[in-house]
Amino acid sequence: MGNTVFILKQAAALGVVISLAGLMVISRDNSFGYRAVLEEYRFKLPFLASVGVYIYARIPWNFDSYNRKIRAKIADLYGQRRVDAFFTVHMAQKIALVMAVAFVFIIVSLLGQVDRSFYFFAVLIIVLLYYQTDAQLDKKLKQKKRDILIDLAGFINTLALMINAGLPFSGAVRKVVMESDRERPLYKELNLMLSEISAGKSTVRAYEDMAFRCKVPEVTRFVSAVLQNLNRGNRDLVYVLRTLSQEAWDKRKDLARKQGEEASTKLVFPMVMVFVAIAIIVLAPAMQSMGR
Repeated sequence: MGNTVFILKQAAALGVVISLAGLMVISRDNSFGYRAVLEEYRFKLPFLASVGVYIYARIPWNFDSYNRKIRAKIADLYGQRRVDAFFTVHMAQKIALVMAVAFVFIIVSLLGQVDRSFYFFAVLIIVLLYYQTDAQLDKKLKQKKRDILIDLAGFINTLALMINAGLPFSGAVRKVVMESDRERPLYKELNLMLSEISAGKSTVRAYEDMAFRCKVPEVTRFVSAVLQNLNRGNRDLVYVLRTLSQEAWDKRKDLARKQGEEASTKLVFPMVMVFVAIAIIVLAPAMQSMGR
């Protein structure tokens, strides 16, 4: 009887493996149109990307409030025009991670000796993993805002120097953007803004849209100051930009200090563990000697 059960479990495990392999073969072309999006999103477990996209396209998702919330975060991260593609990839990521972990748990439960608590923790881990993917969006948004704030002071300072040297404001902005790393969030948004202006959008609307996309108070203050002083001449604008640059540098210093404090806080637990390990190594021989 025991051998029969074990053979059945082996057959079931083999069936799970074959099913996953078959699903990967059936869905192998589904992620072809999302390659650039997958790379920019930094998709984990890329070998399951096609499976995730395939399953997402065939499940009737009906969580309107949840979808709106996630899509709003994706729009802030990657732009409104690419929300659909990135939302699909985000949901595919959730499916791929859940499938991978569920696959491991199923194989372990079929081929190993587990108790009821194993299934409880397996379900708990899968649920936490499903929602942890959404938490990564919040982490990316926070990092994007930090990167924008870090680059803003240097951008405004360089812009003020170029305007003071005689360049017109629009030409100075374009030159600073073209000579900077356009993969950085701030310069990516500035480059998009310049593209919109070249396509015919009004300067005021393009700057306001950029501030809305960044959602950083310092960027909003910069845009407001620029739009108010744009027609008053370079002298007034340079003075305003220098004031904004100083404020941005102060904010950057505060951010650096906070990051240092966060880093030191994160080091407390490892330091405690190292102390405990050293204490055990030192005290264990002494306690053994006393026992003898």
